[in-house]
Amino acid sequence: MAISEFELIKKYFTSNDRGEGISLGIGDDCALINIPSEYELAITTDTQNEGIHFFKDTSPFLLGYKSLLVNVSDLAAMGAKPYCFTLSINLPDANEKFLEEFSKGLYSLSSKLNLPLIGGNTSKGPLSISISAYGLVRKNSAMKRANARVNDGIYVTGTLGLPAFAVDLGYRSSQICKLMEKLSLNKEYDSIFDHCYKKGMLIENRCSFSTELSRICSCAIDISDGLVGDISHILKASNVGATINIEDLPKPSEFSTYNLPEDYQDHLCLYGGGDYELLFTMNETNEEKLQKLSESSNVPVKRIGTIKNGSLELLKHGKMLDYREKPFEHF
Repeated sequence: MAISEFELIKKYFTSNDRGEGISLGIGDDCALINIPSEYELAITTDTQNEGIHFFKDTSPFLLGYKSLLVNVSDLAAMGAKPYCFTLSINLPDANEKFLEEFSKGLYSLSSKLNLPLIGGNTSKGPLSISISAYGLVRKNSAMKRANARVNDGIYVTGTLGLPAFAVDLGYRSSQICKLMEKLSLNKEYDSIFDHCYKKGMLIENRCSFSTELSRICSCAIDISDGLVGDISHILKASNVGATINIEDLPKPSEFSTYNLPEDYQDHLCLYGGGDYELLFTMNETNEEKLQKLSESSNVPVKRIGTIKNGSLELLKHGKMLDYREKPFEHF
């Protein structure tokens, strides 16, 4: 006998519905939360659809983790401490094996962040996961896209490009297949895809780092649509330009391990997206504090450029390169 909707919710989604500041969690028409007077509430929503945001047959565990990660990444970009979240999920059927693994992936991240699930909805339909995440940010301390200033340094956490490489592998275009054959990697294709896709789904969250970063930085964005597209959002909001030094982009070790062509590596880092790392600008006088924060948080940070007047310039060893500014769009 198939599990009912309410049994499904009780069995898989009510084990973590209490947290600091949560007056009422799952079980009523609304959840009730308390907001401390010295904080503002940061709110973000994201949807993951099968065939658009993830491949069919993606591990339910990875899917649960990544669906929450993309939301808390937005909170990190604002310097907000994750507070609670809601989940709405469309399922083709009430597959308990899927739900068990999905909830494990979801809670593997939420438990790290002490982040309670306080409500949501389940429905029948094509697989789709929508999460709204709520965070607390100290008043007047949110990192905003409009706060970049001329002569600020431009920095990123982690590495760039691996999730985009995994997506290219997953689509198996004639170009990527020819490249892998040229690199004598065609026999390892599936294992390379599995490794890169899993690593690209299990991205580390930057929430703890970002709440401390907000004490020395006032401008940030998370890299979801590609470095060029996302830095362009900052430049437009702040009415400034920037110089990006491509040779300084932090690349994953896999790029050199697989001996990917350098221009392809650069393309993945600049335009690939899905990295969910922090891109931020900061007065360079705070670099010593940033270095100490990076070391204490064990979060790698790399300076990749400088805010300036004018427009965006991409430089490779001092030579200006053409670029396409348009980020990924759904329509």
